[in-house]
Amino acid sequence: MTGASPARRVALDILLDLEDSGAYARDALDASLKVRALDRRDAGLAMRLVLGVVASYGCLDDLIDAFSDKPDRMNSRVRNALRIATFELIYLGTEPRAAVSQGVELVRDRARSATGFANAVLRRIAECRDSYLDADDVREQGARGRFAASIVSLARRGGLPEWLTERIVDSIGFDSAEDLAAAEFEPAPVAVQVNPNDGDAMEDLQRVVRGAGNARKGFGEPLANGITVQEGQLPGAVLDVPSARLVGTDLLKRSGVAVCDLNAQVVATAALAEGRCLEVGSGRGTKTFVMTAQAQRLGIACSSVALELSRRKTSLNRRRLERAGLAEGVRFVTGDGCDLDQSLRDIDGEAEGRALFASVLVDAPCSGTGTMRRHPEIPWRLLPVDVDEDLPELQLALLTEAAGRVIPGGQLLYATCSVLKEENASVVNAFLASPAGAAFSLEPVSDAPAFRMDVCKGAADYVRAHEDGRGRFQTVPKPDGFDGHFCARMVRRG
Repeated sequence: MTGASPARRVALDILLDLEDSGAYARDALDASLKVRALDRRDAGLAMRLVLGVVASYGCLDDLIDAFSDKPDRMNSRVRNALRIATFELIYLGTEPRAAVSQGVELVRDRARSATGFANAVLRRIAECRDSYLDADDVREQGARGRFAASIVSLARRGGLPEWLTERIVDSIGFDSAEDLAAAEFEPAPVAVQVNPNDGDAMEDLQRVVRGAGNARKGFGEPLANGITVQEGQLPGAVLDVPSARLVGTDLLKRSGVAVCDLNAQVVATAALAEGRCLEVGSGRGTKTFVMTAQAQRLGIACSSVALELSRRKTSLNRRRLERAGLAEGVRFVTGDGCDLDQSLRDIDGEAEGRALFASVLVDAPCSGTGTMRRHPEIPWRLLPVDVDEDLPELQLALLTEAAGRVIPGGQLLYATCSVLKEENASVVNAFLASPAGAAFSLEPVSDAPAFRMDVCKGAADYVRAHEDGRGRFQTVPKPDGFDGHFCARMVRRG
């Protein structure tokens, strides 16, 4: 084999650029002219290598350093070349001789004098793959115990930090944590919400899905307002859309659909209610799109306020909804969810008092541990203090502030894309135990107004299947499933 393959050379270039720029891997890949110049197969491999290395570099470095005499003196070019080859050996299952050979060639391109070193390191890594993943070294130490070895093995298989793996196991149990780890290097499925104003969107989507030969799940029997796919029946939701073919259409550009994980669509639909709705933390407006589309589709008469701290994201939200013809009845506000009196001052002035809402959704900033396969930077940038203190403090502050804007009998929803109890159940429990939470009772998400409608019966069943004993909705990523989302629904006593 002569020379490193084009996909691996491009992957190495991007990884080096990421170290210098600190940019997000997906953004760099989307903007890379080098990736676009590759054929489809090589582009796919380059993307998988970059995302995989970014997601697991801590584990990769542990292995590389274990077989290096002077790891602190290794230059960035050599280390990233070794990371690519190690990722292939440990997580992609590339044939060892090919992975080692290509890794050596990558090193040769950048540091010819280090090829012998690279060859020796990669051969030793290839030999220890199974024992590394099984954490045999931890079991042999004995002192850390069998459970510790199981945690280390799980962390290594998912390419995750050990401390984070411990928190995940403590939050969702070992079996569900195994599902999450197994999903880390698998592509996440794509779901969309259809714009009810776009008469051609559903037909175009059917052409995209069927044209891709996507017979694994396919389309089920159409509902009056949507398509039945997979295990849930959520009006307007279409699942397992091939993203490459979707990008090749104008559906996104014309806002005929919005890409949104199924479980995020469930949360957005749960937030609908007759009257006025407030969305705190609307971001770029994905849930805003789902809420307005669902309200129109289901005949729920509501107006809404989409509040977001970032002015740029507010602008993106407004432009997409205007393009989709869904902006009527939506107020777009830039402001801080921790200071609603200031952020909603104009709306309060129009109401000649504090504006209250039938439904308030707090889409809280969080660790994103339910979406790590989509955002590979998360596991190794996240710190224990983030999930122990900083995020929960902010989340509780947002929830407490939002509680004062709910009408008697109205609902307050708290949502994250995390699987960690520190950000989910613990925040909700702290709120309910506080003076602000004393006026609220925890109610099942599946009892939200939209899920009481006949057309949403299948969706309500789906939600119930993922509720805990107190009616809180929690999903966990699986290799063939959607993302991890949490939602708690609280109703203000009259």
